Amino acid sequence: VVKGAPMHENLLTEKYRPRKIGDVVGNHETIESIQSILNANSMPHLLFSGPPGTGKITVAKIIAEKIVNDKKYILELNASDERGIDTVRTTIKNFSMRLSTGLKVIILDECDSMTVAAQQAMRRTMETSTADCRFILVCNNIQKISEPIQSRCAIFTFNKIKNEDMKTRLNEIISDENLNMSDEALNTILFLSDSDMRQAINILQSTLYSKEVNENVILKITGQPSPKLIESIIILLLKNKVEEALSKFDCIWSDGYDPQDLLVSFFRVAKNMDNYEILKCISKYQLRLFEGVGSKLQFYSLLRDISLI
Repeated sequence: VVKGAPMHENLLTEKYRPRKIGDVVGNHETIESIQSILNANSMPHLLFSGPPGTGKITVAKIIAEKIVNDKKYILELNASDERGIDTVRTTIKNFSMRLSTGLKVIILDECDSMTVAAQQAMRRTMETSTADCRFILVCNNIQKISEPIQSRCAIFTFNKIKNEDMKTRLNEIISDENLNMSDEALNTILFLSDSDMRQAINILQSTLYSKEVNENVILKITGQPSPKLIESIIILLLKNKVEEALSKFDCIWSDGYDPQDLLVSFFRVAKNMDNYEILKCISKYQLRLFEGVGSKLQFYSLLRDISLI
């Protein structure tokens, strides 16, 4: 926190970033396993995989700061920005060869975006620098990481954070920041963030200057449609009240929401309703939207298909 600065001028994601591994929210078994490795003082190269906002990069930073003697021996790169072989041959290789009084750590975020050639070069660097350098690789999709690299790492999977764990942590932040937030608003944040803690805290950040935070404030800030309204549309369709459902949908469409956001909201609501048939139906239209077809007519077609389930 910046000295002399008002509390709200600081980014909440940094202010409330866990500093100790035991403070990380969710993924309790994974965190315990990582803690065991740290306690054993024999850390291998690590590979963390899982969805965004589950604590992967936070844990990587905590580990790095714990095992190095000086922060200058930590190199952190985002591989989506520096994904080519030149980065491996210069930045990463040069850092791994630096003289140090203890371990050096290289944190590579989004390493699943690295090219095949870059991964091959990195594998060789990992092999030749094991004496005093450790890699912590972070990715969303482990399938894009080559087998030779995977085989050189201890792999840990970070799953989506459970809603109850998210809610507990967010309530702590809400209390610390003296926010006047309704339970309905908090539940809306949980829905919109979809188990992404970073995104949830960023939404909280946007509410800091609101005197009172309700569901409408959250929806206005995020520019997202009401989950309750979408759920009511789906329920009407399942009851074959198509005209009433279309009328409600017209109200949503006229507000100018992004078609992709609309479809994602329909998908998340259907997922919460545990209706597999609706999810299959929406997935088909997600593919069409990905191909560039996002007209109102396409949504009418989706609603009709849902009514036939």
